[in-house]
Amino acid sequence: MRICLYTETAIPMLGGQALVVDALARQFAALGHDAVVLAPKQRSAGATDDAALPYALVRHPRLVSTRWFVRCYGWWLRRLHRQQPFDIIHCHSTYPQGYIAAACRATAGVPLVITSHGSDLDPVSLLHRKPRLRARYAAALERADAVVAVSGATEANFRAVCPTLRCVARIPNGVDAVRFAADVPRPERLPRGVVPGEYVLFIGRLQPRKGVDLLLHAFARATRDGRLSLVVAGDGPEEATLRERAAALGLGDSVQFVGRVEGDAKTWLLRHALCSAIPSRISEGFPLTLLESFAAGRPVIGTRIPGLEELIEPQRTGLLIAPDAVDELARAMGRLIANRTLAETMGRAARNAVRGYDWRIIARRHVELFEDVIAERAVRHVALEDSYARVRRAA
Repeated sequence: MRICLYTETAIPMLGGQALVVDALARQFAALGHDAVVLAPKQRSAGATDDAALPYALVRHPRLVSTRWFVRCYGWWLRRLHRQQPFDIIHCHSTYPQGYIAAACRATAGVPLVITSHGSDLDPVSLLHRKPRLRARYAAALERADAVVAVSGATEANFRAVCPTLRCVARIPNGVDAVRFAADVPRPERLPRGVVPGEYVLFIGRLQPRKGVDLLLHAFARATRDGRLSLVVAGDGPEEATLRERAAALGLGDSVQFVGRVEGDAKTWLLRHALCSAIPSRISEGFPLTLLESFAAGRPVIGTRIPGLEELIEPQRTGLLIAPDAVDELARAMGRLIANRTLAETMGRAARNAVRGYDWRIIARRHVELFEDVIAERAVRHVALEDSYARVRRAA
């Protein structure tokens, strides 16, 4: 089967969508399928070797506007399909990728599947910031042969935009459980103040919706003896502000900003944390960091929002708190700090809970969906041809 994965972003970017697309494409290739990823060019000239990937990665110019000339980008999809015809198009985001694929006449006969990772439909997405685009979102979903919802919240968002969806498949994101359970060397550049078992870990984009400012205030209240650290891994527009906030709170060296992490450095930080914290303010589609923390055997403190409350089993694999509740977050951290046995027990339960999310399993579920969609499209095509034939005979 030839599978085109059409995405907003691709590696070396480290966002959730880029990592999911990379993992799926690798697994599709390992299963013997031809996978090609179509993505916009990178914003910056970061180090990447597209040719070294086990799948084809084709890049096209970035969109000049999210409203004007969007359908023109179907030219690259059409060209790619002409060069290496694919059996299915799997779009990662309803808009613009899903809309572009739905509007491309050259691929009208190719089954279309759309996955939402949450950010294309959540309260701060283009859908809500630019209401005029809503008809385009609906048009894409109406054309789709199936949509993949990574969570219950994502499915609800799909149905709110298009109540007449043809097929909804609930397939979550996955994780490389073996990788995050493995022992790896301590990263050389990691500050000496990061002591195994003595820090709370945040990994993610440093922006307001992620709630790192809340985490700093809660951490200041949860620990005052200086033994425990807070490790903030990631970069983003709020980094300078957060550093200033940590200094103003008198946290000093107890907060370590270690920048963006990947590979073994990420694995080591997850494996040796007391717990992970995800204090996001609004919905998370299906956060990979949570699955990675579980796979590393660490519990997660998260907010009671869509995408987190479906995954964290309170008192068993982690703790849930209300959004923007600094005192509640401080108490949750304080509870695990004071009871390391509880943290370890939750971590073991979390590792057991994540076994069903192995990427190999998730990829096979996608392939099964694609096969069903292709077969269903073929049946509809035969029925349509029969209908046309009867009309011609009657005439």
